[in-house]
Amino acid sequence: MIWIRVFEAWLVARLLRSPAFHRVVANIHGRLTGTRRVDYSEMGGTKIDGGAEESGFKKFVKIYAEELKETFRRR
Repeated sequence: MIWIRVFEAWLVARLLRSPAFHRVVANIHGRLTGTRRVDYSEMGGTKIDGGAEESGFKKFVKIYAEELKETFRRR
């Protein structure tokens, strides 16, 4: 049972180190807030200034699905 948790922690750590994951998150954030894509690494990490407008769950799911499709098309 402990090996499953160790494996899960390894997978999460690998995902968070992935530049592709951060590009997807940045694209989704930009589309939800209506801002241009910003390279957060230049800002010193994931510091995001300003508040995001409230958007519906349906909008989030739609944008997330579109981003996943684009990601798989690029491969």
